[in-house]
Amino acid sequence: MNIAIVDDLEPDRLRLEKYLRKYDAAHGLNFRITQFDSGEALLRDFVPFRYSLIFLDIYMDGMTGVDAAKKIRETDENVLILFLTTSREYSMEAFSVFASGYLEKPCEEAALFRTLNHVLCIKSEQEKTLTFSYAKKNYCLRLSDVVLLETKGNYIVITDRENQTYRTRKTFSEASSLLDRRFLTLVKGVSVNMDYITEIKGRNCYLENGMVLFLHVRKQKELFDTWMNYKFAKLRESAAQGGNG
Repeated sequence: MNIAIVDDLEPDRLRLEKYLRKYDAAHGLNFRITQFDSGEALLRDFVPFRYSLIFLDIYMDGMTGVDAAKKIRETDENVLILFLTTSREYSMEAFSVFASGYLEKPCEEAALFRTLNHVLCIKSEQEKTLTFSYAKKNYCLRLSDVVLLETKGNYIVITDRENQTYRTRKTFSEASSLLDRRFLTLVKGVSVNMDYITEIKGRNCYLENGMVLFLHVRKQKELFDTWMNYKFAKLRESAAQGGNG
């Protein structure tokens, strides 16, 4: 698997390659890694389909990572692109090049491993359901219609897309085992469908239905990164399905 690291800071390139080598040793993917110190240097070497994955620093001297990605996408629609950035305020243009996600610098090993697990294993999922009883009736909700699960004492309160709530006697662990990658646990006992998140800012998570939820105070960055990478993956999957149609 050919990988390119594009960053104008050598220490950051070396740090990322070190972590990639460690990930490769654990998974046996035969990474072949090439480093570039600028977008221009990458493009001089670039040949469509040469690379399976490209790490692109957004803010570099000369050509930005987004501009380099646009040139790449003119001839290669398949290569996975992961942006590197020192700020969460990166350009929305990143979405237009169908990036698979981003990593905040300095890159952390755990964050890189989570992202690689995700982007290298994206699969279409069949529609799943959540079954439960409420008010002496049995219900079966599609997970795509479930917005939120919250622990309330010995019960789980489920909120659907119509803002209907259901209270069922399940543990949070039991309910969580029925969910899929769409759901993000914000704090202990609260899991939200990321398709219904409109914004994560500071400690607050804003939903389409107007609800505002709190994030775990020590996991704000991790939760924000997970949501953003999920959005990138959804865009990529949508583009791939459109291209096959």
